[in-house]
Amino acid sequence: MLSHIIARLNELFITDQLTDKDLVNYLYTIRDKVNENQRVMHQIENNSPEQALLGDFAGAVDEAVMNSGEAHQNQMTQYLNNPALAAKFQRLVFDLLLAKGA
Repeated sequence: MLSHIIARLNELFITDQLTDKDLVNYLYTIRDKVNENQRVMHQIENNSPEQALLGDFAGAVDEAVMNSGEAHQNQMTQYLNNPALAAKFQRLVFDLLLAKGA
């Protein structure tokens, strides 16, 4: 299933500087942002895919793309401008990588 998703993403994006994980992580980020939209989730849960796609879904994806970019920009700015925050975030990343090996 994941290989099929990656193949579809590779058809959509210019991937010269993107790894498969970059593509999949971005897809999951947008999925999670759309999932926060209760109206769209209600439409998805209560309609056929064809009907749900005619509702607010496309706009919700557009909004998720914009909002996720703004959120990542905000976090990046905070990280780059606050050495104490950066050190704590680095430790969090380290802990996650260490847990992955466990």
